[in-house]
Amino acid sequence: MRIGGVKDVLRARSRPIVVTPTAESIRAARRAPVSPVRPTFLQVDHLRASAAGPVESTYLGMVTTIGEALDLDVLVAVIADFVAAHDGLRTWFDRDDPQFARHVVDSSVLEFEATELPDPVTGPDWTADLMQYFEVAVSPFAWPGLATAAIPGSGGFDLVFVADHAFSDGISQALAALELGDRYRERLAGRTTVRRAASGSSLEYAAYERVRAGGAVADDVYPYWERALGDAHFRLPKPMFDLGVASGERCRRRLRTWTLLDPQQTRAFDAAIVQRGATMSMALFGALALAEYELTARERFWSLNVLATRFGPRFATTQGWLCNFVPVSFTIPVRPDFAGTSSAARNALECGRRMSVLPAQAAVARLLNSGRGGELVEQEPNFVTLLDLRQPAAAQSPGADTRIFTADGTTSAVSIWVGRNESEYFLTVGAPDTPIAWRQLSDYARRLRHVLVAIAITGDYCSERALTAGSGSGS
Repeated sequence: MRIGGVKDVLRARSRPIVVTPTAESIRAARRAPVSPVRPTFLQVDHLRASAAGPVESTYLGMVTTIGEALDLDVLVAVIADFVAAHDGLRTWFDRDDPQFARHVVDSSVLEFEATELPDPVTGPDWTADLMQYFEVAVSPFAWPGLATAAIPGSGGFDLVFVADHAFSDGISQALAALELGDRYRERLAGRTTVRRAASGSSLEYAAYERVRAGGAVADDVYPYWERALGDAHFRLPKPMFDLGVASGERCRRRLRTWTLLDPQQTRAFDAAIVQRGATMSMALFGALALAEYELTARERFWSLNVLATRFGPRFATTQGWLCNFVPVSFTIPVRPDFAGTSSAARNALECGRRMSVLPAQAAVARLLNSGRGGELVEQEPNFVTLLDLRQPAAAQSPGADTRIFTADGTTSAVSIWVGRNESEYFLTVGAPDTPIAWRQLSDYARRLRHVLVAIAITGDYCSERALTAGSGSGS
């Protein structure tokens, strides 16, 4: 399993077959009643941005290879069952309602059909046409907020599933690949499997999030937010480098992916961090801090960490956007080495896990009410996401080669994903597509790989840059 940009991941060299709701099903969806459950905080932010425009692609997706023969009747039934099982995928939001009222389509009206995508305008490749289809078909303001396609191949097919970001995240896409593949093989074989009920619905998650945003738990957790953001002067992290765009200017986003450690180096790195008593998260944030310090001389590492908020088994298989953005901040040790930064990362990450219970938007709202934190809502956040894909990768069928992707969209910030799959560590970066941004981000990728390889070989890394007082910036 890997993640990347849609243009790097998606290939349609045969005519795709799209699975869509019937016209009657779409008409019934428009009549779906209003749900009393409000959108999640992340959904509200996303819906506001989508409603403000300009319209741009905001979907996530995955493509996974299914080795069995393509049976369209089976595939149509599987998609219907999958959507019926997840209320988040039966949701649409009212664009004209200031509160973005939620509507949930009843599973009894779901009916799907399969049709071929029209011929491409030029050439034998359907990739651009399939991407354009997704851009038109997927919206949070009309059902379905998802789209599915099958790309026939020799002996099997590639199954493509996309959903608007309001209804999905990276973990959900990995889970979708597993569940859709399992459902297809079971139905194709004529097996009737009693599937365990979804651990928790997306509506239950949204309601639970509102509970977490207030009350005694929020009162207990908020001081950690206040302290962490106060240490950063109530400002969001700035990009490491000049991205070649004016402050707040949004440019077309591009994603690039690099291999950080090959299989042999990965095994050595894992052994090194176990010997040191570190977790994968501690080790990676320690390495990220060293790479950034060596390139920028910043003496304080400061980032937002995107944490999954599935909270154990309750929402383990839920389809939705179940995340929180929490601060990770620590000072580079006087002796800037891996032992020191990974230890500093430990405390920051433990604090972040406590903070994740309180939604970031609720914490920032409290700050704003106190007259502080205005700059926190004035810019797009830069963030880091760590993805441990080993468990879903191990569960996928041989040859699945699942790839998770995101639409390009536009951005003014840098998004970083560091992943561990079944065999390697990889880095994916999303940033404004400017020459200066990619020149410096390519240097960053090489530096991070240099740090990780050294740790894999020696078990430690000591920075090549000496720390001197006042040499860098914590911003």
